[in-house]
Formats: sequence, structure tokens, C-alpha cells
Amino acid sequence: MKISRTSSPQQIGATGKAPGVGGVSGKGFAAKLSAAKAEGVTAQAAGKSERARKAVAVSDIGADLKAGKLTPQAAIDKVIERVLDRQVGRKADAALREKIGAAMRESLADDPMLAAKVRALADD
Repeated sequence: MKISRTSSPQQIGATGKAPGVGGVSGKGFAAKLSAAKAEGVTAQAAGKSERARKAVAVSDIGADLKAGKLTPQAAIDKVIERVLDRQVGRKADAALREKIGAAMRESLADDPMLAAKVRALADD
């Protein structure tokens, strides 16, 4: 049995290049990469500023703690209340808020790293 070859659908032209392959340089691709990188940096900076804005939400509690206006336990209670307000909502069921608040307080007491940070607040 003889196997015959089929002709190639793309014939090499007079320029020595296959049809459909243009003389495209990498400049357009590089420009697209630069634009995408710039957009990514801008989005990343916006994400950092958003995180910083959210982190500032307890800076007043820290300032009151340093000034001696709050005890460490009162500061922790205020932080937990703010977290509950942000994550669960102020209008959430009181039983749900209490359950989540108790779980957060338990985590602060049980986790060695968090407990050490709480103790450090009292030592400062």
C-alpha cells in the first residue's frame, strides 16, 4: 500500500515567509504589557489605600489607650464592637452578635499569639 502526501495548505511565498505571518515587531506587545502593568500597579495602590483606610478605623482607640483614657480590656471591647458592626452589622440580631463576640473573645484568650498581644497591651 502506498501512502501519498497531501499538499500543504500554506505555501511559502516569494518573501520566504508563510502567509499570515506579518512583519509584526514586539513593540505593540511591549506596549500592551506596559499598560497592563501600570493598571495593575494602580489597582494595587488603590487596594493598599483601602486597607489603610479600614485599618485607621481603630486608630482612635489606640490613641485613647496610649493616652490612658481606656483600659486595655475596654479597648479590646471597643475593637470587637467595631468589628461586629462592620462584619455583622449594627442591626444584626443581638444573640448573633453576642455569639460572634464571645467567639472572638475566646479566640483572643485561647490563641497564644493573640493572648500575648493582649498581655502586651496591659504592659505598655
